[in-house]
Amino acid sequence: MKESGFNLVRLGHLCWDSFEPSEGNYSFEWFDEVMDLFAEAGFKVVLDIATRPAPTWLHKKYPAIQLADRNRNPLLAVHRYMEDVGNPIFQEYAYRFAETLTKRYAGHPALYAFGLCNEVGSGIPTFSGEARNRYVQWLRAKYGSVEELNTAWAAQRWSRKLTSFEDAEFPVAGDINGAPERMLDMRRFFSDEQLSYLQGLSDLVRQYAPNARETTNHWGENPVLGFDYLKAYNQIFDLPGIGFYPGVNPEDRNALFGACFTMNHRISEKEEPIWCLEFQTGSFGANAPPRGALRMYAYLSLLFRSEAICAWTWRSMLGGEEQYLFGLLDHDGLPGRKLDEFRQFTQEMETLKAIGLPYLPEPEIALAYSFESFKVSENQKGYYKTAYLDQVMQTFQALCEDNVDCNVVNLRQIEKNYKLLLVPGHCIMDEASAQTIREFVENGGTVIMTAYSAKVDEHNTVFGTTMPGRLSDVFGIRANAFERPVYHYSDSNEGGLQKQKMNIRRETPKIKLHDQLIDFPIDYYEIVEPATAEVLAAFTGLDSELPAVSVNIYGKGKAVYVAVPAQLGLIQALLNQFYAELGIKKGPQTPQGVAARRVGDSVMYVNTTSSEQHVTLPKSGVGKISGRQYETILSLDPYGVEVIARDIEGAYGNDQS
Repeated sequence: MKESGFNLVRLGHLCWDSFEPSEGNYSFEWFDEVMDLFAEAGFKVVLDIATRPAPTWLHKKYPAIQLADRNRNPLLAVHRYMEDVGNPIFQEYAYRFAETLTKRYAGHPALYAFGLCNEVGSGIPTFSGEARNRYVQWLRAKYGSVEELNTAWAAQRWSRKLTSFEDAEFPVAGDINGAPERMLDMRRFFSDEQLSYLQGLSDLVRQYAPNARETTNHWGENPVLGFDYLKAYNQIFDLPGIGFYPGVNPEDRNALFGACFTMNHRISEKEEPIWCLEFQTGSFGANAPPRGALRMYAYLSLLFRSEAICAWTWRSMLGGEEQYLFGLLDHDGLPGRKLDEFRQFTQEMETLKAIGLPYLPEPEIALAYSFESFKVSENQKGYYKTAYLDQVMQTFQALCEDNVDCNVVNLRQIEKNYKLLLVPGHCIMDEASAQTIREFVENGGTVIMTAYSAKVDEHNTVFGTTMPGRLSDVFGIRANAFERPVYHYSDSNEGGLQKQKMNIRRETPKIKLHDQLIDFPIDYYEIVEPATAEVLAAFTGLDSELPAVSVNIYGKGKAVYVAVPAQLGLIQALLNQFYAELGIKKGPQTPQGVAARRVGDSVMYVNTTSSEQHVTLPKSGVGKISGRQYETILSLDPYGVEVIARDIEGAYGNDQS
């Protein structure tokens, strides 16, 4: 590792019973040796507090910590992450172990940070009787009275009123999900329990190791469980951390830039770089990404504010569930081409130390993200045919194509100042979020919000007022009705007859924005009726022209509403209009697939494609990696990287190229 230029390792995760083989009997000597060896070699250590998975002996002693399925049947701990982190018995033992581990290594010379367990947020929810009792208490604390709960849940529907909090159940039975209001509250409950557990670990680190930092590769975005990270990230998490997994096929742009989006999500509005505590080397059954892609991934992560890159894993594991998840070294312990790419990267980092890394921009654009909107749209796919995450990623990729930075923000509490706020498909619009948008526009900001937004309130109940709910006056429109130009299919068996799935397109609308005709498959559009708003773009190809994009002056700012779900080409066109209008600096101009950022007095170019790319340079410069002089064209090999130093005339300063 040292010969390859490594200086940081992450250790200790997933092995609680190696530290505590039986209750109260600790075995640290073997790990003392490991820590000492890394200290002698000059490495810093991120030491995980390995409270998940729980040891077999704890599961056997207290079966109540086991998960239960949707029918309350116990699930045996046959895989990792099969313990109930909200269970007080589990927490008692986990926190006791965490305290012991933290105290022992708090002063070790190799220690840099403690990791708050591994991938909290991964796993499945539990529906045990004990968890249900905690859920009832959570509801009691949230609503105060059963009358308030009945109102929030629209419990008069289908004769489902509750006479006491004890009537409340998890809204699942077999494959059946209950009412939308109840499903959302259940997701909030599971989220709050995981956040509370992480807060407990963080508090222990701060109490017993005040000089150590804490981080984690949590999985708040996990589609099965997950949690509302932005709700409490500032209180719980010190140093943002992530598992960076773009996959082994860089051609999958959604996966590639999805990993970058997740980095921005973890940083949110912190003025901190992020640590890639796991970094893709191989995959299940895939030894490596294409040649050069690992090095490219490393550079790409730098452009999205990473500071540390820990390959997962050093050596391919011989046993267990991940025995064919390939690391840097092969199963026999010998290196292949992957380690060569990391060696090259570490050598180049020595050359690039002085350019101003880690890259910490001050974005002028905020991109709103909502865990709750994600869960709502996933639970009600009959209406939200375009997934929430698709809208988020189409918007984020539009920014990436322009090499423009953004912060991912919680609409309920935006902490910094921005010129532009993007709100793609934010279906929940609670009072706090609506007030944030209202004040943002009133004070001179511009907001762009897309279809499916502001459809339900904080209880996941559809607004009975003009939509976008709570914001129709800010946007100056009514957007209650919509059309589906393609065949609509619902899983609901309406009228007792099963409907057929058919392939029918009834309309082929396009969008005209100024002199530009934007043509992409439109499967849903809202009927926008302007009140005080002006039409910025219109649908063509219909019986009559309808507003596709509206803009309303409200206070000192502008509110822009897009009548279709976010789509890359359309969002790019709108962004290009407002960049200039708002004085937002675009990033370096590059061919599609080449990411670039100004880092200090240099520009870093990363070719994320498998083809050679040619970048037109505004002026000549010197390549800090290659040492070559470039005049007007920079040629990048497939997955190639170069850093162009600013020339004496300042070609890479604040120009728009």
